[in-house]
Amino acid sequence: GGVLMGMGYALTERFDLEDCVPQVKFGTLGLFRATDIPDIHAIYVEKDELLDVAYGGKGIGEIATIPTAPAVQNAYRALTGELQCELPLRHSYYARG
Repeated sequence: GGVLMGMGYALTERFDLEDCVPQVKFGTLGLFRATDIPDIHAIYVEKDELLDVAYGGKGIGEIATIPTAPAVQNAYRALTGELQCELPLRHSYYARG
């Protein structure tokens, strides 16, 4: 979920504000549709001892969200040679009109 959220920031989500008031609706925000989500390969790091919480789980979604948009931006820069410093990225496969 965190990776997908970061990809949305980088590629599709546009949250325009006017005088601090959102100018988009939930349906036009640019969230990924289930049919548009690319394959995501997760690598799990296992630890022998469990934490003292249910099944050893802990919330770490933010850790995956933060580096994703810059990683996507760097991938597009490597592909196109163009440094884009604004999100969502322009001229990507996922860019909206």
